[in-house]
Amino acid sequence: KLNVVVARSAGAAPGLHGGRLLTAFDEIAAGSPRARAFGGGEICVAGLTKSCLVFMGDLIRAVPLDMTCHFLQASSLREQAGAGTLRTDIVYSTEIPYGGRHVLLLEGVVDTGITLNFLLDHIREHRPESLKVCVLIDKPGERKVDVRPDWAVYTASEPMNGDRFIVGYGLDLAEHYRGLPFLGTIPRPVGPAEGRKITISRPGGPEQ
Repeated sequence: KLNVVVARSAGAAPGLHGGRLLTAFDEIAAGSPRARAFGGGEICVAGLTKSCLVFMGDLIRAVPLDMTCHFLQASSLREQAGAGTLRTDIVYSTEIPYGGRHVLLLEGVVDTGITLNFLLDHIREHRPESLKVCVLIDKPGERKVDVRPDWAVYTASEPMNGDRFIVGYGLDLAEHYRGLPFLGTIPRPVGPAEGRKITISRPGGPEQ
């Protein structure tokens, strides 16, 4: 069963929900304290594929600033590591020139924060002029590392029901439901045994 969490308002402009979505975009465009780091210069918008596809499309149309658009990919590869534990490797690839630029990183959902923290560390190594993060859904109650986005359209004040999975507005389950014009939840597929061992690897570098 698909439960609608957030629907698009009738007659609203392109976007998930005129109020919350445009509030985040307006803060970026109007030079809020967090957005002043951009200094009115060109913004390098880097979106994590594929979850941010729709989100990025709405943002670049709503924010009247000079932007370049780029996509990066970070895949979590999970496998059994013995004794019923789970190993997760983050494989990251991009050719985005971050150095000396104002970077706005877009992400669909931030829960544990492990992938986002890894990406931020990598981008900072390239010495951008500024670096900010805007996410569609933030789940601070599920954090494993201390990382905080600068803007979040929706913040889950409490952990979600563990048997539900968010889909729609670019978010998918096995490449399905991505095109839904709303956010909804569906039953979460049965996963592997509990217990996780997180291993983060950088291309050409040692595991952490």
